[in-house]
Amino acid sequence: MPHGHTVGIVGAGAILPHHLEALRTVPGFTVAGVCDTDPARLAAAVASLGCPGFADWRALLDRRPDVVAVLLPHHLHAPVALAALDHGCHVVVEKPMAGSVDECRAMLAAARAAGRMLAVAETGAANAGAARTGERYRSGALGNFLAGSIANVRFYFEPGRPAWFLDPAASGGGMFANLGVHRLALARACLPGLTPSAVSAAMARVPAWPVEACATALVRYADGGSMLYEEVGTVPRPAWLALGTHFAFEEGIVAWDESAWRWQRRSGASEEPLPAPGPVYAPVYGELAAALRGEGPAPSAEGNALDVAVVRAAYESTRTGAEARVDAGVASA
Repeated sequence: MPHGHTVGIVGAGAILPHHLEALRTVPGFTVAGVCDTDPARLAAAVASLGCPGFADWRALLDRRPDVVAVLLPHHLHAPVALAALDHGCHVVVEKPMAGSVDECRAMLAAARAAGRMLAVAETGAANAGAARTGERYRSGALGNFLAGSIANVRFYFEPGRPAWFLDPAASGGGMFANLGVHRLALARACLPGLTPSAVSAAMARVPAWPVEACATALVRYADGGSMLYEEVGTVPRPAWLALGTHFAFEEGIVAWDESAWRWQRRSGASEEPLPAPGPVYAPVYGELAAALRGEGPAPSAEGNALDVAVVRAAYESTRTGAEARVDAGVASA
């Protein structure tokens, strides 16, 4: 019999190695089965993991693993997660949590009804610099939040990218739905307790590609302050391009890199070292493992549901040319 908690993995695509790295790092998990509809990909995963393979995720769920990791195209997150919860499994689902606010509501409700945990494999909230900022903001040391900005440049339309990434229906919209949630989660970690209320967004398309190639979104918060997000997908980021993340508070400006957290106040600047990053999904599985041992709180997907609500508002604002309200009630529905 395997030791610890069994994990069934649904989807053996490009993101799988990152989950396996975390599962090897965090004690207490054994991969008990993997599923993929691509025979070659499934065979490779089975050979690597030494576990049973399934072409149909329903057959894997019938084995009732303790945890199901849903690593599928975005439009499949909700149906597979809901079925896994109905089978009595805890669930880790890739980001974004789902493609719509209604799907997020259904997943949260199903987890509550089943008494099972639902976690989202989104690492922005575990970023060391964001976590340090959130701690200081929560303590009151930074004062009120005023404004912030996150810009990202990455060529999005690489050859060989799965077709569903460029399908608005399967991806939940496009580039902002896929990459923007990373930035939204990072800001959420920096600003605990603040609720996004409205979004003004514009997305530019290029004829060669069916989803947006650039996106700009201004997100306002109910208690004041705003965040500006910029996603550029048309080119790779050149080394000389100055980009970054910063948050402006009453008590100064905060920014960080992988080695240090920095705070510029009127009285001067300070710098604090940050721990080196580990496996990207280790915080997700670490939190789940602690909760399964009864040594920590259960992971919450409510913030991730709110991120999806912001994404949907951004697409609505782009469509109408007007500011769109964020369905903030998704997290407490």
